[in-house]
Amino acid sequence: MEPNTSFKSIAGTAACYFFYAFIAGSMALCITWEALHTLPSYLFGEDSVLESLQVMALFFTMVCTWAAGRQDTSKAPVTTLLVGAAAIAGIREFDFCLDRYLFDGAWQVLVLLTGALAIVRAFQDRDALKAALHDFSGRPSFGLMAGGFITVFVFSRIFGRQVLWRAIMGDGYLAVVKNAAEEGVELLGYTLIFVGSLEFLRESRCSSVLYNAIDHLR
Repeated sequence: MEPNTSFKSIAGTAACYFFYAFIAGSMALCITWEALHTLPSYLFGEDSVLESLQVMALFFTMVCTWAAGRQDTSKAPVTTLLVGAAAIAGIREFDFCLDRYLFDGAWQVLVLLTGALAIVRAFQDRDALKAALHDFSGRPSFGLMAGGFITVFVFSRIFGRQVLWRAIMGDGYLAVVKNAAEEGVELLGYTLIFVGSLEFLRESRCSSVLYNAIDHLR
C-alpha cells in the first residue's frame, strides 16, 4: 500500500470516529438542554426529549442496517435480524402510546409479530445466514452493537433499580434523578448501536467496492 493511500485510510477512519464522538456529545447536550428547559414534573418522562432521542437512534439504526443489506446482499440475512431487533426495541419504547391508543398489550402483540417475521425471513436461507453471522461477528460493527446491547439491556436495567438510588440518596430520594441516570445510560447504549450500524454500513460499502473490483478483474 502506498504511503499516501495509507494516510487517506487513517484520516478517513479518524474522521468517522470524530463524527461518532460528535453524535454522542450531541446526545448528552440534548439531555442537558431538556434538564434546563423542562419543568421537574415532566423531566425524562415517556414523552420527553430523551425518549425521543432513543427512538431516533433506533430508527436510524434500522435505516443504516437496511441500506447495508441493499449495498451488500450477502449481509441480507443479518440485516433482516438487525432491522427486526431495532424495530422491536422501538415498539417497546412506544409501549405507553400503543397501550393507550390501541389496546392494552398492543406492544406485546406487535413485538411478537415483528420478531416472528424477522426470524422467518432470516432463516429462509440458513447457509447464507450462518455465513453472514460468521462474517459479522468478526467486524468492528459487531463489537459496537454488542456493547450497546449490553449497555441497554443489562447495565441500564441493573443501574436503574430503585434499591441502588435509594441507598445513594437516602431520605432525599428523587425519582427524576434515577430516571435521568437510567434513561441516559440507555440512550448511550442506543447511540452505540446506532454508531455500530453506521460502521456496518461503511463496511458493507467497502465490501461491495471490493467485490466489484474482483469481478472487473475477472
